[in-house]
This record gives sequence, C-alpha cells and structure tokens, in this order.
Amino acid sequence: MEAVAIWAFWASVGMIAVPLAGYPAVLFLISLLFRRRHLSRYSEPPLVSCLVSARNEENCIGGRIENLLQQDYPEDRFEIIVGSDASSDDTDSIVLAHAPSGVRLYRSEERVGKSDIMMRLKEMANGSILVMTDANTVFRKDTLRQLVEPFSDPAVGCVDGSRRNSLEEETCESAYWRYETLLKRLGGRLGAVLGTTGAVFALRKQYCIPAGPKRADDFELGVMVRMQGSKCVFNDKAVALEPTEADSSQYRRMVRIVAQYFGMAVRFFFMALSRRRFGLALQLLLHKILRWQIGVFALLATFSLFILRNAQGIYPVLLLTALGFHLMAVLGAALRGKLPSVLLLPYYFWLMGVSAIHGMIKLLFRGPTLLWDHEPRH
Repeated sequence: MEAVAIWAFWASVGMIAVPLAGYPAVLFLISLLFRRRHLSRYSEPPLVSCLVSARNEENCIGGRIENLLQQDYPEDRFEIIVGSDASSDDTDSIVLAHAPSGVRLYRSEERVGKSDIMMRLKEMANGSILVMTDANTVFRKDTLRQLVEPFSDPAVGCVDGSRRNSLEEETCESAYWRYETLLKRLGGRLGAVLGTTGAVFALRKQYCIPAGPKRADDFELGVMVRMQGSKCVFNDKAVALEPTEADSSQYRRMVRIVAQYFGMAVRFFFMALSRRRFGLALQLLLHKILRWQIGVFALLATFSLFILRNAQGIYPVLLLTALGFHLMAVLGAALRGKLPSVLLLPYYFWLMGVSAIHGMIKLLFRGPTLLWDHEPRH
C-alpha cells in the first residue's frame, strides 16, 4: 500500500509542477533559441473591422464606441460593428445614436450567444483584419495600431493584445493574468501564443474559421489560426484596460470556462496530432488539459501523504507542509485584502483548482455552457 501511495504522491506532484513550472521553463528555453524576427511596418494601413458583442451593455457601450472612435488609426481605414444579443435595455438605441459616425448595429431577436454574434458580424465586416473586443473594455489610444502592426509579416495570422486590470484591487484574476501574460510573452516570441484574450485580439478574416457551429470563442479562434499553419503572436503594447472581476465572479467564470472549453481542448489536442502540429498538441496538453486538473492532483497528493503519515523518511514532514498550505488557503479566503499577495497564492491555487473541478462536474452532467449572463457592470 505504501509503495502505491508513494508512486501516487510523486506522480501527482509531477502533474502539478509540469504545467505550472515546467511548461513556462521550456517555453523560455526554446524562445532563446528560436526568437521570431520582426519585419517592416505596413506601407499603407489595412482596412480593419472592430467587432463588439453586446448583451445589455447600456452602462458601457457608449463609452466603448467613443473609445474606438478616438483610436490613433486613419478613420477611413477602420469600421465599428456592434452585435446586440437580444438586448432588453437601451444598448441598441445607444449604438444607433452613433450611426452618423459610421457605427453599424446588428441585432439578434433571440439569444444566440457571443460566438454566434461574432460570426454574424464577421460576415458583415469589410476589413481584411478583424479586431475583436468586449463592451466594457477601454483601449489605449494606440492599441488598434499596435494590434495591426504585426500583420505586416504575412506569416502572422493572429495578434493577441495585453489585457490589464483597470482597478487597483488585487484579485485572483489579476494574479492569474500576470502569469498568463508571462506565458504569452514567451510563446509570442515563437509565434506560438495558445489562444487569445477576448478583450483585445485581432486575426486575418480568412483565418477566422470556427472549429464548429457556435464555436467561435477567443481561445478557439486563436487555436484554429495555429491549426491552419499560421502564427499567433503577442504584442504587449496593444493594451486593453478592463475591470478585474471579484473572486466570487472569477470562480463562476472559471467554472464556465472549464465547462465550455475542456472538451474542445481535448478535441484540439487530437486534431493537432492528426495534422502533425506536435508543438501545439503539447501546449494544449500541458497548459489546458493538465492545468485544469491540478486541483484533482493536489487532492490525490494530500490523500497519498495521509496514507504515508507513519512512513519512514520525509513523508510525515511533507504531510504537515501540505496541511499548512491548505490552511493558508483557508486563511487567504478569510483575510484576503489584508494579506500580501505572496501569502494569498495558496488561496488562489485552490480557488482555481476547485472551480476547475466544479467546471468538470458541470461539463459531465450538463454539457458545455454556451449562453450566460454577465455580472452587472457599472
């Protein structure tokens, strides 16, 4: 029994360490050897279509449109199209008030979800470059230009921007995005960013091919660009400011993300193998499929240590260490806002781990989540 517990413990530790630490380390080493070269800028700015999906966004859609209209990009070289997903507030009338500035509105009379709305906007778009963004996002003045610039390289099919917290409050999501941004910087050096940020990304219209009906979310569109053999890069100068969600909202969001994307990540993994895109397959395995299971592996590691509590060697000490880690997570939940960020890491770990487990359970019993209502925005 002890031999099985020892094997289970170290296997679980490995399954946690590899996606969280090993994957970034490998990306870093590879990026040192194969850094992507940057080509010259466009001689003439391409025509760009800015697409915004909205569902009851009366509190922010007007500001979002004004922010886009003020971008440092030739006004005759970009357009704005807003898709209203059966909004029941004043979203539509606010968008229509901007029609004299060239803003167009598409309204769906029934709820179809963001993915479906964005594909309908794509069909209306005149631009060769599609910029996709959220209704509560604020671009810096040069964000649109920074998003478009890397497309001067014909090998680039998708550009991911940098989503940053517009609030001062530290939350699990803001800590998570610092980690994600590091991975995007490393992957971007190779043209191998995995997925995109819904608040700020762009892709060539010919590569905007969803994996299936009603499957056109930011993560999936970015992966499909890679699947077609084009590069996905990261430009941290293309900044989008967006208020970071509170931890309770982040928990619900993570549950929805796992319930929505886990099955697709597995499908993409086998699709990448069949197309001999082995690097992409390995990224999907490490950064998505295994990372979403770290809560399960942490529970298995702790259970294994409990079995080994009377064993010889280091295992009783490791059990106390694990219990201390879990206790810090409980204290972090109770005292968040009063503890420094480094002491909140166990809490962040378990918030993400438990929400991923919840998402997996939801996926198994209810299927993927395609429609949802956001938290109220002010």
